[in-house]
Amino acid sequence: MNLLLHICCACCLCAPLNGLRKEGFLVTGLFYNPNIHPLLEFRKRIKALRVFQESDPISVIYHEEYGVREYLRNVNYEANNRCSDCYAMRLKFTALYAKKNGFDAFTSTMLFSTYQDHEQLKTISENVSKEYEIGFVYRDYRHLSECSHEMAKKKMIYRQGYCGCIFSEYERYKDTTRELYKGSVKR
Repeated sequence: MNLLLHICCACCLCAPLNGLRKEGFLVTGLFYNPNIHPLLEFRKRIKALRVFQESDPISVIYHEEYGVREYLRNVNYEANNRCSDCYAMRLKFTALYAKKNGFDAFTSTMLFSTYQDHEQLKTISENVSKEYEIGFVYRDYRHLSECSHEMAKKKMIYRQGYCGCIFSEYERYKDTTRELYKGSVKR
């Protein structure tokens, strides 16, 4: 079965890719993540995926245009459902790409992350699958999360500190040191 795998980051790809291959799937990756902010973080994640490909070849379709405007247009960032809006945006793109390009089904590494709302991702994916009439492969590989992180560490692949969007970046770092310099400058 030809499977299109949406890849959120190289770190979340390591162990699940092995699992999907062991099941006999012919996996092609798709990097489409307009949510990732800032631009340098977006580029680091693309580079990390390319580094991963050097040690574990996988065909990947890259959407390398920085999409923060698209993300902000499609996500109601003032409401509590911004994550589900973001999931839907990326999963719809993936399903439509899979449908238009002859894949049998799609899935996402987001389902393998312990940091994402798993049930919400599963429900959105099932709905998108019906809407676009394309198969959806559901696997709960969250138990492989630590293994995936260890594999990424051994391969020296960049591991990010937050989901990717400007809001998750804020949530991750808001309580860190606010005063970065405590030198002798008088105020």
